[in-house]
Amino acid sequence: MPMYEYGCLDCHTNFDRLRRMDQDDRGVTCPRCTSDHVQRRLSTFASHTRGATSAAPVAAAPASGGGCCGGGCGCGSAARN
Repeated sequence: MPMYEYGCLDCHTNFDRLRRMDQDDRGVTCPRCTSDHVQRRLSTFASHTRGATSAAPVAAAPASGGGCCGGGCGCGSAARN
């Protein structure tokens, strides 16, 4: 079941809902103000596959910041040694 992003046109809250692909947007209400004056948002995603070729190179995320594999947890340290 896909996750859809919505925005409330009354209180400007953004939220997500799991909806079947064959469902329309009727019945979706804002969790903050309970308004049904909502609009589905266009969302994007990125994916990365090994060995794929593309016209433009994709820059790698910096290896810092303390998040997982960013230096804080140590999970990438074995690969570096």
